[in-house]
Parts: sequence; C-alpha cells; structure tokens
Amino acid sequence: MSIYHCSIKIINRAGGRSAVASAAYRSGEKLHNDETGLTYDFTKKGGVIMNEIILPENAPEEFRNREFLWNEVQKIEKRNDAQFAREIEVALPVEMKREEQIECVRNYINENFVSKGMIADWALHDKGDGNPHAHIMLTVREVDSNKKWMAKQKSVFANARDEKGRAIYNPDFPSYNPKDKEATEKYRIPKLDENGNQKVRIREGKGTELLWEKVTIPANDWNDRKNAEVWRESWAKHCNRYLDKDNQIDHRSYERQGLDIMPSIHEGVTARKMEADGKIADRCQINRDIKELNFIRKQLKQLAKEITELITEKARAIYDRFKELRRSFGDSRSPETDGGNTGKSADGNRRTGDGKPESERRTGRIAEIRRGVDESIKETELTDREIEETDSRISKLKQLIKEKEVKRDDRLKKLKQRRRASDNIGGTTGSDRDTYEGSKCGEIQKLREQQDDIRTFISKLRDEERASEEKRDNKILERNNREAERERQSTENKRTVSERESDVKDERKGRKERSR
Repeated sequence: MSIYHCSIKIINRAGGRSAVASAAYRSGEKLHNDETGLTYDFTKKGGVIMNEIILPENAPEEFRNREFLWNEVQKIEKRNDAQFAREIEVALPVEMKREEQIECVRNYINENFVSKGMIADWALHDKGDGNPHAHIMLTVREVDSNKKWMAKQKSVFANARDEKGRAIYNPDFPSYNPKDKEATEKYRIPKLDENGNQKVRIREGKGTELLWEKVTIPANDWNDRKNAEVWRESWAKHCNRYLDKDNQIDHRSYERQGLDIMPSIHEGVTARKMEADGKIADRCQINRDIKELNFIRKQLKQLAKEITELITEKARAIYDRFKELRRSFGDSRSPETDGGNTGKSADGNRRTGDGKPESERRTGRIAEIRRGVDESIKETELTDREIEETDSRISKLKQLIKEKEVKRDDRLKKLKQRRRASDNIGGTTGSDRDTYEGSKCGEIQKLREQQDDIRTFISKLRDEERASEEKRDNKILERNNREAERERQSTENKRTVSERESDVKDERKGRKERSR
C-alpha cells in the first residue's frame, strides 16, 4: 500500500511568519516583501520540480504574479493575528509517474478549492529521496465580480434563537432586509435587557432607537472543520484513480478501517538526520519496535486462524460421523420382510443364513451402534476440552498483546518526559539505552516463545486429527467388510436353499416315476 499524507495548516502573522516568505520558499523563487522591505531568495533551493498559480473566474490576471499576489494579501490582512493563507501538504505516491502526479494535484485543486473561489499557489518538491510531495497555498478571502477582495465575515440581523435562548442566524428562515423594512421587519430579534424588555438607545438628533440582535457570520464555509475530512478523503480518491488495487491509499486511520495495526509515530527531520549520522534516534527506534510488534501480532492472528480452522474441521468430522451412526442405527430398526413369503411379516425368531435368530443379530447390531455412539461422545468431549484449552491460549495471547501495548505507551510517556527534561533532543545515555534494549529483547523473546508454544499445539492438533481420520477410515473399512461378508453369506444361503429345493423336486419326480 502506498503512503497517505495530507496535512492542513494556517500561515498567519501571529507566529512572525510572512506569506511572501512562505511562497518564496515553496516555489524556490526570489520574492520581495513590501511590508518589511526584506527580500527572500530561495532560487538555489533544490528539489523544486515545478510551481504554478491557478486562479478562479473572478480573480484579476495580475494575481498570476506570485510576488504581487502575496503582497496584496498582506496589505488586506492588517490584524496582528491575521491569517494569510491555508496550506495543504500532500504526499505523492511514488507508484505514480511524474505526469500523473502533476495532473492529480491539478485536478484535486480545481475540484476542491479553485471551484469554491480560492486562489491556489502550489509547488511540487522531490529531492529523489522517495518523498515527493506538494505544497498548496490557498487564499482565505474570495474575490468579487469587481475583482476586489471580499470580507471574511459580515454582520447580519439575527432571525432565530437556539435552545439556550441565544440569538442566531438561520439561513433557512426569512431574514430582515433593510431595503424592504415593512415586509421583513417581523423577522428581526429584539435585544433584551435583564427584565426581558427590548433595549433602546437615545441618539442625538434622532431620538430613541430600538436595538436588535445582530450576529457575525462567515462569508463562506472555508473554515468549517468538516471540510478537513472532505479534503482528506478527496485526496485519497484522486490518487486511487492512478493506482492499482494493491497500492490504494485510505485517508482513515487503521482503527477506523477496522485494522488491528499499531500506527507509527512521526519521526521528523531531526531524528532522521541523527540516524543518517550513525546515531540512534528514539523516535526511529520506537517505529522499528512498532513495526516488529505489528509483524508478531500478524503472526499470532494467523496462528489463531489456523487453530480455529482445525477445530472447525474436527468438529465437522465428528458431526459427520455422528450422523452416519444415527443413519446406521435407523437402518437397523427398519421393518424387514421375509423374502420367501411376500406380503407376510417376518418372524422375529426365524433363522438367518448363519443359523442365528434374527432378534439376536439385531441385538448385536444395536450394541455395535451404541459402542460407536459412546466413542463419538468421548471424541466430542475431547474436542470440547481442546477447544477450551485453545480459547485459554488465545485469551492469554490477547492479554499479552494488551500488556505490550501498555508498556509501549509507558515508554512513549517516559520518552516525552525525558525529552522535556533534556536539551539534547532525542538523546539517551548509555545505561538507559542498554536497559531499554534489554527490556525490548526480553519482550520479543517472550513473544517468540509464545509463538513456539502455539506452533507445537497446532502440530499436536494435526497429529491427533490424522490419527482420528485413520481410526475413522479403519472403522468404515471394517463396516464395509462386514457388509460384504453378510452379502456373500446371504448369496450362498440363497444358493443352498435353491439347490435343496431342486434336489427335493428331483427326488419327488423320481418317486413319481418309480411309482408308475
């Protein structure tokens, strides 16, 4: 599966940032900041593959000039905590060709942002390290039909109250229109004092004026938090159009996807630089531990699946044998007729071909069936015990995994505490590292021993299943032999009776001839 990444950030003045500087860095260009008089030169920055500005219909053409665009943004945003731009950063799957990556980003921008009135300034970065990505800077104001910046929010008369009695604006209800006061006057909400009376104010030269509730509403829904989920899902859909089934990406977490996989943590530039220098960064080590733990959990799930399949197969075989015994028992109790006397009931004490009474033969057959039923019940009880033992083992495995997750959370908590207490980000002492490595190796060794126990148990189940199958086959073979022997004896008895009847007829015929 390809890697999914889509983060949403705000570039504002409160953090001492500049829209012009941010645009210069992402585009790899040299831009001058009219507000501060500084020039930001990132022309020597490597890895910038391409950049472009995409405009909506109302935007003036001069906004294609990156320096002019972001200086204009900084002029209109005068507050100390003003928001300059919204940035969307997305990771581009390496399975896509360069042309597909560019086309995918353009389609994504046009569908989700430019079509809503935002101006998009984006750049594609790729240093050849397997991490191609795109930075998308979006304006936070719309441009009207006169090619002027629109306000981010506006003040309107409230037309409803919520469940707590607060004045609100509901777009689904009629609202007050100052240009049509008479027809819309009833849709205003009066501002009330502590006694529940409408507030008033006295204006010089205008007399007493009634006060009405007003609320501030955003000019658009760009800041709605629900958009984050929409934009993240849309990025996954756009990428998946270019990816095969095995490399599809998903914006949802492992938990939301229903996958029992522990997510890794963000490593960051500092940790990766430490690893490149031959050092061990805690964040990278934690991700390696998580990867190994996920691998072990996957093996445990596979072993549990194999155990379940073996138990199911064995239970099905026992059930089939039980049905076969019941069918045989039913056959033995079915009424029989005397073949030599059609239409008459067979005598329960008549002799069979082997000289035994029919009732005795039937009693022996019933006893044999009962013995088979008793054996089947014993095997069922044995299987029940094996199922209980397997459930107990699986429960222990789940408890073991839960304990490892708790220990992992404790390690993360201790890591954060050490990082706050130490100026050396990501560093650890030699003794701490030895303790950590020893603990990790011990945990992994216990998990591996548990895996060996499960494999031994599965092997034992398979051996018992083979022995049970051989025993069942032998019983079936013996039963077939007995039935064949009975058929042979029945055939011989019939032939003997026929021969005797023939001899009797010949003797009678001879007597008649002699008497004549």
